[in-house]
Amino acid sequence: MNRPARPSYLRCLRPFPGFRRASRFGFGERLVVRTPSLKALLAVFYGCGFLAGFNENLVNMALVAIMGDFSIDAVAAQWLVTGYMIAVTVVVTCMAYLYRRLSMRTLFFAAAALSIAGSAGGFLAPNFLLLLVARLVQAVGTGVFIPLMMNVIVDRVPHGRLGTYLAIGSAMITIGPATAPIVTGFMVSDLGWRSVFLVPLAAAVALTVAGIFVVRGGREPELVRFDLPSALLTAAGVTLLCVGLSEVTLRPVVGAVALIGAVLALGWFAQRQEHLARPLVSLEPLHHGTFWPAALLVMVTMMTYFSLSVMAPLYFEEAAGLAASMAGVLMVAPVLANATASVLSGRALDRWGEWPLLPTGLAIAVTGLAATIAGALTGSLAVATTGIFFGYLGTGMVLSPAQTAGLRRLPDELDSHGVTLMSMAVQLSACLGPAAYVGIMSSATASAAAAGVPAAQASAEGFATAMATALVVAAAGLAIAFFYARFAKRRRR
Repeated sequence: MNRPARPSYLRCLRPFPGFRRASRFGFGERLVVRTPSLKALLAVFYGCGFLAGFNENLVNMALVAIMGDFSIDAVAAQWLVTGYMIAVTVVVTCMAYLYRRLSMRTLFFAAAALSIAGSAGGFLAPNFLLLLVARLVQAVGTGVFIPLMMNVIVDRVPHGRLGTYLAIGSAMITIGPATAPIVTGFMVSDLGWRSVFLVPLAAAVALTVAGIFVVRGGREPELVRFDLPSALLTAAGVTLLCVGLSEVTLRPVVGAVALIGAVLALGWFAQRQEHLARPLVSLEPLHHGTFWPAALLVMVTMMTYFSLSVMAPLYFEEAAGLAASMAGVLMVAPVLANATASVLSGRALDRWGEWPLLPTGLAIAVTGLAATIAGALTGSLAVATTGIFFGYLGTGMVLSPAQTAGLRRLPDELDSHGVTLMSMAVQLSACLGPAAYVGIMSSATASAAAAGVPAAQASAEGFATAMATALVVAAAGLAIAFFYARFAKRRRR
């Protein structure tokens, strides 16, 4: 017996084969794709998240070789890292517009094409200028991947399991930048610096091929206007902020002027978003009492994470006197702890909520930072390494749950803007954390060396000073997490 034809209105609602309805905690119903289609789709976007994280640290191990090949100094070479992060931040700011204006499929393949072009350009670049251009093109491509992944998860996953799926995405983003120095370090030594671009090139091609079969459907594009001045203000503000934080301890006047300019540019950006009828990114999520504290926790957590990820290898090499390969080996366990904690904490959030998960995670991170400082000042590598491990573990317990806590209670129409703001918080932290803490470490190290302290000890003291600053920031985050989680617990009753 033949089944009656499915009503046309149901066929229109179906993004691709297999769907069901899921409740959104009183905010209405939406369509959620069944497995295996959902799993295949998320697998591709998890790969995109890993690639985006990997590309952040892609050239770190190749900078010395690039400087030698093109006869440039460290300041110029560092723009391959700083420029990439700034470009990613600007792209992330535009993602609320892009996600509404373009289909998911169009966004994915455009990002993949730019990633492929940038990676190929980096491999073939005949001079430093074209290498920098290729790196920026790569940033535009892979900068789309992380917020696109988060938007897809928020749109397609039942909110009762949102913590779990976002946690897996966070783990991919965490593992990516941690894996990059290990992989590229060996490639630079054996195959030359150009070879590092072959990894993202091959990965982007593989993701593109997979995406042909699974990336389809999604919401209908909207006719919205792009606000160019807002994007330019973001670029100016983030650039000046990075310059200011890196220079304020070494050249106070230059740093202060840059920071003032950054505040003015970002303040103008925020004011513009509040008054535009169709802003580049709506700040309305920040008016929700459950969102802005979560975004603040994300920034605190990411600044703590990046302070460890950038400065711990420097401590191992300069203060402890370890080889780069051994420093990389010592970072494996903390990274795995962070990724494991991220996944498990996401599941814990889905089952039990924010209390006591968030304050516990930051308490562990604070304890880890304190142990790291003690180990650095006493010359105990074992204590410092243990502290770094617990710092990574604690931040892994907080990042994804804080994101989920802030996003899952937003109304549907603010989803894309909420994801954009959360992604901006992550990227700003990625820019600000290293710039601020490395600047503090460099200044403290130079002061200790000028006082006649041996080089290794001076590096250890500089590292401890930067970690002390990170400890203060994390302690403030712990206080926020405590009150936020208690409020969330009362709300759930």
